[in-house]
Amino acid sequence: MRTFFTAVLVATLSLMLIESPVMAAPASSPSAPLGVVLAADNSNVGAGVATSGATIYDGDRLQTPANSTLRVRLGSGQMVLRQNTIADVHAFPNGFSANLNNGSVVVASPAGQTFQLIADGATVRPANAQATSGQISMISATELILTSTRGTLEVSMGDEVKTVEAGSSYRLEVESEDSGPGPTPQAPHPTARNRFLWIAIPAIAAATGIVIWRALVSPTAPGN
Repeated sequence: MRTFFTAVLVATLSLMLIESPVMAAPASSPSAPLGVVLAADNSNVGAGVATSGATIYDGDRLQTPANSTLRVRLGSGQMVLRQNTIADVHAFPNGFSANLNNGSVVVASPAGQTFQLIADGATVRPANAQATSGQISMISATELILTSTRGTLEVSMGDEVKTVEAGSSYRLEVESEDSGPGPTPQAPHPTARNRFLWIAIPAIAAATGIVIWRALVSPTAPGN
């Protein structure tokens, strides 16, 4: 009887040791670390105020009010949020992904890495594995300004694909083929076939973008 009781006790304790890590695990694990804040000026990451060195997690919302900026490293790439900008960041194979909800960002990836930025239904990414950077500004729900400052940007919506070569700037207007004239532009219908309207911007805009990129990679910039 004593041998039987001992066997039952050992079996019960073993079962408890096996199950206890599962019982102690949280119902949902926190988001994985995605990057770090390099420089912050009156900005927010997630629900808190951003500070240099703070960790950025998958799914965090980055936000800058007026007269403020935020520079972050996401894996091997970087992103700079200019004033009045809101972007949600996510993990992405071999890089990072960001949804631009408002404002203007500078995005950059080194050779062999990538990024994906989604704005107004358009997806912007490097066209190849070369080091690439660019500035994307959301003017409205149907209008973007794109500047490639290094490498070639690929812009796609549905089955339509365009490229922006280094040193070029374009204003991209997104129009639905079933939309008619109206007093104010409307956001593209999610089920309608949308198309690009490309308008070249004078070279001075691209030159401004090049200055931004040089500041981004400068070895004396804050956070390096």
